[in-house]
Amino acid sequence: MRMIKYMFLAYKTLAFNLLRGCCSFSKTRPLLKSSTSKMTVHGPWNQLPNDIGSSIFERLDLEDRLRFDLVCKQWRSNIKRTPQLLWLMLPYDRNSQYLSFFDMCEGKIRKFNLPGSAQGGWFSGCSKGWLFLVTGMDVDDLRIFLFDPISRSQIPLPPLSTISSFKHSFTARHPGWNPAACIINGVEISSSDASQCIVVVKFSINNRILALCRPQDERWTIVEGLLGDEYYYGNFSFFDGDLYACILSSDEENHNQDPCFQTHSITLGSQRVNLKLISTTPPPTNLIFAADADESILYYKDSFRWPYLVESNGQLLVVTQIYDRIMDLDDSDSDSDNGNDNGDRTSLFMYFQAATFQVKKIQTIDDTLHTTVLTDVGNQSLFVGAGDCIAVKNCDKLDKNCIYFLHDMDYSLHKQDYPLISREAGVYYLEDGSIQRCLPSMTTHNHCLYMYWFSPNIKSRVLG
Repeated sequence: MRMIKYMFLAYKTLAFNLLRGCCSFSKTRPLLKSSTSKMTVHGPWNQLPNDIGSSIFERLDLEDRLRFDLVCKQWRSNIKRTPQLLWLMLPYDRNSQYLSFFDMCEGKIRKFNLPGSAQGGWFSGCSKGWLFLVTGMDVDDLRIFLFDPISRSQIPLPPLSTISSFKHSFTARHPGWNPAACIINGVEISSSDASQCIVVVKFSINNRILALCRPQDERWTIVEGLLGDEYYYGNFSFFDGDLYACILSSDEENHNQDPCFQTHSITLGSQRVNLKLISTTPPPTNLIFAADADESILYYKDSFRWPYLVESNGQLLVVTQIYDRIMDLDDSDSDSDNGNDNGDRTSLFMYFQAATFQVKKIQTIDDTLHTTVLTDVGNQSLFVGAGDCIAVKNCDKLDKNCIYFLHDMDYSLHKQDYPLISREAGVYYLEDGSIQRCLPSMTTHNHCLYMYWFSPNIKSRVLG
């Protein structure tokens, strides 16, 4: 009965506040009267019990959640106790005037108008409620912003041209592509508060360096020389104030190497950042397990591995996606007289398919990295791939103890004759290892039509 009475009073008060559009009230009025015309006094509206406030917040749509956040600090605190929002950013057409997202929990499409300054740009990733927006078509005039699709705020970042030897080091060009899309393949920020955040970027071609900046900085800080020639950066994420980065090796002799761990200190103006390099993912075994009669089509098991870092229940997980590969070889390049084998033939077509996943919990004790294999993540839904890699708990609309994965792979980067973007997307169930595939691949000549997991942060937003 206490729950029903509080919810009735809270809903009535909330509706009144939303209609008036106010953030606070100087006086409270009694909401109910007894049959004898005596007024019943209730507790202040801004002191709702946390469980009641959270229950109300979960039932509101996005617009009312934003208004709920603006009422008072007490109501805003309930946001921390509610399930994290998770959207799927749909492919963006550069001629469009809005962005579209699919709300994974509500099952609806959300559209947000783009300001004129953002239209025609490219989105090269997202992190903690911010999109990474790039405008311009030439290296000299590329402009980079953090963009919030809800408030439509744009925060400029230093130009890439401030990176030493930028024009000489980053020369990749593809017809119809924005130069930044050829260069940048990963972004992460330390906090949803853009006024205090640190931005980290990694690159497609030179994948053994990182670039860091703060929004107020005039130039990027480059981190290089930390990796050997056989290593490169994979996924990275901020955790407990430190920047963790997975490093991968292309050396097949490292299969049995123990997990390694290094810590480096980076100076960013007056600020210092700890960069923790972890290596827990050995190179793939790349075993041929099937072939057709003339061995022109080969099937490889465990041909490619990619780790993702996910924060879960105050711990850091490494979720490794393992791919199989199908390869179609060109027999015209083979020359049996010269002793050429399959490795000398040109690949006509290549396709990677997600086959399985591994989940490990990592801990650092006395500067030593320890890993624990997990076969169960309880009531959580892990999201990995492009965009935000997060763990969502207690969302009734999502499957539990599973991994939602999303990876767009553009094969034209490797061979111009491939007009294919492979979309490996689906749900991997940890209990039995099965995969349910949800989204198809697509054939297109309009590149960069990627999708991203996007977690909007509505805390302290201002309605646009």
